[in-house]
Amino acid sequence: MLQRDIALNYIYLSKNHAGGKDQVGINLLKGFQEIDFAKRIVVICYDHSQELIKRIAPDVEVVSIPAKDESSELVRMARISHFNTFRLNNILKEHDIKLVYHLSCNTGFSKTEAESIVIPHDIKAIAHRVLAGVKVPIHKYLIYKIMYKADFRTNDHIIAISDTDKSEISQYYPEYKDKIQRIYNPIDVRRDDKEPEERGNYIASLNLQFHHKNIITLIKAFALIKDEISEDLVLIGSVPDRVKYLKDYVAEHNLQDRIRFTGFVSDEEKDKLFRNCKLYVNPTLYEGFGMTAVEAMIHKIPTLVSKIPANYEITQHLAWYYEPAEDEKALATAIKKAIKAEWEDADRKSEQIYNSYNYTKIAEEYKAFFERCIS
Repeated sequence: MLQRDIALNYIYLSKNHAGGKDQVGINLLKGFQEIDFAKRIVVICYDHSQELIKRIAPDVEVVSIPAKDESSELVRMARISHFNTFRLNNILKEHDIKLVYHLSCNTGFSKTEAESIVIPHDIKAIAHRVLAGVKVPIHKYLIYKIMYKADFRTNDHIIAISDTDKSEISQYYPEYKDKIQRIYNPIDVRRDDKEPEERGNYIASLNLQFHHKNIITLIKAFALIKDEISEDLVLIGSVPDRVKYLKDYVAEHNLQDRIRFTGFVSDEEKDKLFRNCKLYVNPTLYEGFGMTAVEAMIHKIPTLVSKIPANYEITQHLAWYYEPAEDEKALATAIKKAIKAEWEDADRKSEQIYNSYNYTKIAEEYKAFFERCIS
């Protein structure tokens, strides 16, 4: 019987298991189950994630920690840091763990006796403090600066989710560059045998909730060409107060009849809207990886993205691109060109992207890396 000698520290999972970082952890766990590696794994998590984890990977052992109500993100971060600093090492010793993998940053201020790996996902708060005219507040900037420094000092290895991410970590923390290993994010998307017989007459974009997603540039670009094209613009997902200006701009410029905000929709409805669009546009100013563009290309959706380093890398130069990212005229021109063009080699692009980031392939890469770390 194999010893359970590897721990996944999943206390970072949110209650609703939403967001890209959570999805990375879920997809990776699913991959470990399918490649028969879960029998070596102990997952440490808050109790609200226990059922999900056992459903995804029944072969893992779960160590469940009682969760407490969290009044703010700062409180949540403090509790995670306290757990990792004062409690985690004892749990690892009790289970004879040789290697621990932290699903996110904020790994505490003490070194575990077990070999340790951290995946910060990106260092956007440090490397890109100002995006879309919005500056990371000084208190958050200092928190992240201290946290990343502590994480990179106390962990033996750092996972970068792209070559772009690796380059930025190396630039801002050169003393830890030899700890970095690049492993791409795992994607759990089923390839479609056929494209929709007829796509909807609309352009779609997702991930509206943050300034750096740059949806305002897409709205301005659409306004420039709305009288030249028949397609509408559908913006999928919730619009929190911090980006309420998106709706305000649409109302002030009388664009409501051509631009639709879906608000919160079910996963099924979101998937339907996404997969049936004529064109997917991602105008983001920053990505560490960029999962949605990958998913779009696997689904054979014509894809137009900003030509920022991570987008260009992760889509493997196979999408359509525009630049500069905040230039609405450049985006407007690219949209007009894209909706008239044929999305060539859709099957080949879908297969190439799928084979690069499929969750079982990435799980095999992690397995090999874990085994090298403790050999």
